[in-house]
Amino acid sequence: MVETIGKPSPAAAGDLPRWHGDGLLARSIRFALTVMAPISVGLVVGVDIWLIYAMLTCILGFTLDTGGPAAQRLVRIGAAGAVILLGTGLGTLVAHHTGLIILAFALAGALYALVESIDPSAAAASRFLCLTLAVGALYAPLQPADIPVVAGFAVWAWLVSLGWDLVVGLWRPSVAPAPRAVLARIRATARERWIFAGAVAISVPLALFTSLALGLHRPYWALIAIVLVLRADSLMSRQLMIQQLAGTLLGILAALGFGHLFPAHAALLTGMALAALLRWPAQQLNGTLGAAALTAFIILLLELVAGGIGGAAHDIAERLVDVTVGCGFAFVALELDRLGRRLFRRR
Repeated sequence: MVETIGKPSPAAAGDLPRWHGDGLLARSIRFALTVMAPISVGLVVGVDIWLIYAMLTCILGFTLDTGGPAAQRLVRIGAAGAVILLGTGLGTLVAHHTGLIILAFALAGALYALVESIDPSAAAASRFLCLTLAVGALYAPLQPADIPVVAGFAVWAWLVSLGWDLVVGLWRPSVAPAPRAVLARIRATARERWIFAGAVAISVPLALFTSLALGLHRPYWALIAIVLVLRADSLMSRQLMIQQLAGTLLGILAALGFGHLFPAHAALLTGMALAALLRWPAQQLNGTLGAAALTAFIILLLELVAGGIGGAAHDIAERLVDVTVGCGFAFVALELDRLGRRLFRRR
């Protein structure tokens, strides 16, 4: 699924106590506790489309949790659930209307480009809006029963956030940016962000057309690959493309090897928990390893849902193709952005 779960918050580094919620070890455990809950419930009641919405809610809720008072955390994690419902709801409305889908994808990509460099939480929310828009439009339209699922797992993410701090006795202060700083950033970079937004708005529909032309079953994977690696900083974007491609391949190989050795459902669940626990330490070491841990988590989930490697083989192969397509059109967006800035300077 997604990698808004990219880098730890500023409070995660440094000399924090071992069990502080933003410390590396504690953050890894909190993440595993948060995202493994939907899978555990699915094993009991049965896996269905609701699991996608539950997983996305938990991941984005974890990402938007910047600490602070309980009410503030509830608002931010609740906002994560609102983003999931908004994205899938809009996707459901435009489903089966090609022109509207293309327009919605272009606008969502432009929105991501506008907020990507302003604030990490806004960037994460816009990435998930792009992803859930694609899920709702192309794969799993929102159903009324999905709304309480999203609400319930948003509450779960909030309870894990509060519960951890209460158990360890270390309350995390808020690390959310000051509104004044965000507004200053918006004013200082307005021109560059609009040029970048235009480039992304062109590239995202092109990636969709390519995925559909290739007959890919989950074209939304290409869209999320774009917003995972695309940054206004072109050098960073190119580095992220390499890390994402290498990490995806490495994660697929690791998950396939694990699935061959331990095909039982309980073993796959254990492997997913291990991948979730390793996500943050791996990201600290190298971006490629972080992408590999997340990819292994996703591939093991596919194997678990499909009942084994054989059932998931097609989706596993498509995962690599979709990421490659997404990275390719992220590069196209960078070139369009470079051209747009050059034309603006000449004027």
